[in-house]
Amino acid sequence: MKTKKALSIFLCVLNVAGIICLIFFGVMFLSHDTSVRNPDAMIPFEVWESAGTVLTVGFFPLAAANTLAYIFLFKVKIKNPVRLLFFLPCVICLALSVSYFVISLI
Repeated sequence: MKTKKALSIFLCVLNVAGIICLIFFGVMFLSHDTSVRNPDAMIPFEVWESAGTVLTVGFFPLAAANTLAYIFLFKVKIKNPVRLLFFLPCVICLALSVSYFVISLI
C-alpha cells in the first residue's frame, strides 16, 4: 500500500511539474518575444524559438507522465471520460509544438 501511495504522489508531482513548465514556456512562446537573450551563444535563439524548442522536446516526457497518470491514478474514483482530461496538457503542448513548426517554416 505504501508503494502505491508513493507512486501516486510521485505521478501527481510529475504532472504538476510538467504543467508548470508547459505554462511557463507556453506563455513565452505565445508572447512571441523576438529579443535574443544570449547573443554571444553559438546558436542565438530568439525567446519564442527557444520556448518552442523546449515545448517540442518536452512533449514526449509530458506525454509519458500523462499516460502513466491515466493508467495508475484514480482508477475507481473517476470515470473514464473524466480521466481523459489527464491528456489535456499533452494536447496543448502538441498544438503549441505544431504551431511552432508551422510558424518557423513560413
